[in-house]
Amino acid sequence: MTGKEAQDPSRKLRYRLRLTGGLLLALLLAVALRAIHLQAFDGERLARLGERQHLQERIFVPKRGTILSRNGDSLAISVESQSVYVRPRRLKSSKKAVPALARALDMKPREVRRRVTSDQPFVWLKRQVTPREVQRVKALKIEGIGLYDEPKRYYPQGHLAGQTLGLVGRDARGLEGVERSYDRYIRGRARSSVVERDALGRRVLVTGLDDLNIAPGADVHLTLDTTLQHLAEKHLEATVKRFRAKGGTVVMADPFTGGILALASYPFFNPNRFRRQDRDRWRIRAITDIYEPGSVFKAVLAAAALEDGVVGREDLIFCEFGRYRYGGRTIHDFKEYGWLSFAKALQLSSNIGVTKVADKLGKERYHRYMRRFGFGDKTGIDLPGEVAGTVRPPKRWRAIDLATASFGQGVAVTPLQMVMAFSAVANGGLLMRPHLVDRVVDEDGKVLLRHRPEMVRRVVSRATARAVAGILKGVVAEGGTGTRAAVTGFETAGKTGTSQKPENGGYSKTKRIASFVGFVPADEPRFVLLTLVDEPTVNVYGGVVAAPLFRRIAAPALHALGVTPNPRLLPGVPSGRDSGVIRVSRRDARHRKSTGNGGRPDLVGLSMREAVDRAKRLKASVVLRGHGYVVDQRVDSASGRLVLTLKD
Repeated sequence: MTGKEAQDPSRKLRYRLRLTGGLLLALLLAVALRAIHLQAFDGERLARLGERQHLQERIFVPKRGTILSRNGDSLAISVESQSVYVRPRRLKSSKKAVPALARALDMKPREVRRRVTSDQPFVWLKRQVTPREVQRVKALKIEGIGLYDEPKRYYPQGHLAGQTLGLVGRDARGLEGVERSYDRYIRGRARSSVVERDALGRRVLVTGLDDLNIAPGADVHLTLDTTLQHLAEKHLEATVKRFRAKGGTVVMADPFTGGILALASYPFFNPNRFRRQDRDRWRIRAITDIYEPGSVFKAVLAAAALEDGVVGREDLIFCEFGRYRYGGRTIHDFKEYGWLSFAKALQLSSNIGVTKVADKLGKERYHRYMRRFGFGDKTGIDLPGEVAGTVRPPKRWRAIDLATASFGQGVAVTPLQMVMAFSAVANGGLLMRPHLVDRVVDEDGKVLLRHRPEMVRRVVSRATARAVAGILKGVVAEGGTGTRAAVTGFETAGKTGTSQKPENGGYSKTKRIASFVGFVPADEPRFVLLTLVDEPTVNVYGGVVAAPLFRRIAAPALHALGVTPNPRLLPGVPSGRDSGVIRVSRRDARHRKSTGNGGRPDLVGLSMREAVDRAKRLKASVVLRGHGYVVDQRVDSASGRLVLTLKD
C-alpha cells in the first residue's frame, strides 16, 4: 500500500467532518435567526397564544343584594346553588356517560350528547341545578364532570309583586323590573383572578386570591308595602275571576311623596319560574299599557275649568235630556238629565255636561292642562319600559275631539299617569314624581342612594284642588255613580270610568275597561288607589266592577295603616256631639261582616244559583229578573227587597 492511498481515508473523514460541521452551523444559524425573528417581530402574538392555552382569568361574581319591602320583608334574595360542567377532552366514554347524565339532570340525551362531544375545553352542562340533581351527579363519579358554586336568585314571596321585582338572567344580570333598573347597585362589583392550567386543563396555580375581597351587592329598600300589595293582589284576582275578565291592574300611591305602596297586575308573574311563563306576563302593565280612561278623565276637565274660572261648582248646565249635537255627532248621556249643577253633572257623569264646559274652556287651554297633569309625558318612575301615552296637539283635533277628550276618549294614558294626576288633586295641586325605591344601602350600612319627594310642578291652586275633591266626594255619596266605592267610616272621593276599547279604527261594542280612581280619607288622604279591570264580561261598568274592588282593598288597607274611622260616619251612630255607645248583637255583627255592604249582600257577578243560595243564608228577600249571572242589584224602595238583574 502506497502512502497516497493511506492518506485518502483520512482526507475523506476530514471532508465529512467539515461538511457535517457546516450543516450544523447553518442549522444553528437558521435557528438563531428564527428565534431572533420570533422574538423581535412575533413575540407578543405568541405570548398571548401561550397565555390563552395555560392561563385563564376567572371572574368572581359577587352575591346580589337583597330587595326588601318598606316593612323589611325580603322580596328577592340570593342563595347558593351549583351548576354542572363538562370537560369533553377528559371524558373517557361519552357513550356510557350520556344516558346516565340525561337521567340525573332530567335532560334530553340528544342535548347532553351535543354538549359532551363539543370541541371546547369547558362546556356548561346545566346551570343552577337542584340539590337532588347534585346528589345524582356526584353518585355517577364520572371523570370530566364537575360542579361549580354560583349564586341563584330566589323570590321568597312567589308571585307577590313579581312584575315589579323583575328577574335575573343566569349571568347574574337584571333583565326586568327593579332588578334591571338598579342592577349596578344590586349586582355589586365583580373581581377576577388568574388560574394556570396544565395541558390537560387541570388547575395548577391560582394567583390573586389572597387579596380578593368580594363585597356583596347593595340592598334595595322599596316603598312597596307587603301587606297592601297582598291585599291588592288578593282582591284583584277575585274580581277578575268573578267578572270573567281578561286581566286587571291596581296601583296605590302616597299622594304627598309619590312613593308607590302597591303595584299589581293580573295574571300574576312568578319570577322563580319565569322560563315556564309567557313573556306577556313579565311587563309592568301600570307603566307599559295605555288605555282610554273614559269618565275618570272628567276630573281633569273639572280641575282645568275651575282653575280658569270658566265654570263654578254650582253653575247650572242644561244637559239636553240625554241627546246633544256637537261637532257633527250626537253625544248621549246614560239618563235623560235636564238642568244640573256642574258638581251634579260630575256626580252623575254627564257627557253632555262636561262637553259644554269643555267648549267654554277651549281646546288650547284644555290641552295645556292635560299636559300639566302629566299626560303625554313619562312620569319618570324608576322602572324600565315606561311609555308616555298619547295626547295629540290641538291643531290636529277635529271639532268632535274636544267633546270626546272631555270624557276620556281619544286620549291614551297609563294607569300610573292617572294615579299621579289624582294625587295632584288629593295633595292640594302638586304633581309629584313617583318612585318605587326608597333607598339603596351597602353592606356597611352606607346609604348610596335615597329618593326624596320630588315635585314636578304645581298643576292647580290648593283651592281648586279642594273644590275638585269636594265634587269627587259627591260621586261616591248617595246618588253618585261610585257609591259602591264608599268605605264605611271614611269620606271617600273618586271617579268611575267605563271606556270602550279601540278596535279596527273605531270602538269595540263588547270590549270595555272598567275603572275607578279615588283617595281616602277624602280630606286627609293616606293613599290614592286605582282599580282597573280589563274586558269584564258579567258586567262592564266601573261603578259595578271597579268601585267595589276599590272598597275591598281600601277598607283593610286603612286598618293596616292604623287610620281610625270617623265615629260619626259609622252606621247606627247618632250625628250629635255626644254619640254615646251603640251596642251591636253578635248576630248583627256577623251579618255586617259577611255582607260588607251596610247589611246588604253584594251579589253582582254571581250565578243565579249562587246568588239565591247566599241570599237565603243571609235571610235576604230577592226578586230575580232575567237569567244567567247577576249584572246589577238595587233595593226596591217600596218593599225593601233586593232586585237582581241577570244576564247570560
